[in-house]
Amino acid sequence: MNRIKEIRKKQKVTQKELSKMTGISQSELSLIENGKKTCIVETAKKIAKALGFSVEHVWPD
Repeated sequence: MNRIKEIRKKQKVTQKELSKMTGISQSELSLIENGKKTCIVETAKKIAKALGFSVEHVWPD
């Protein structure tokens, strides 16, 4: 399972909620979570911040 999706589900946050928190469309989040789109640095920072983690924690590679 994708790390973003794993963290989001553990925090009981929906894609729709994460979309509102980050300003990233729900469809783009879905593509990122499913590995169909790579994430630029700014988007990664927004997602990590919204989930309360560092970018390194969300994307350990």
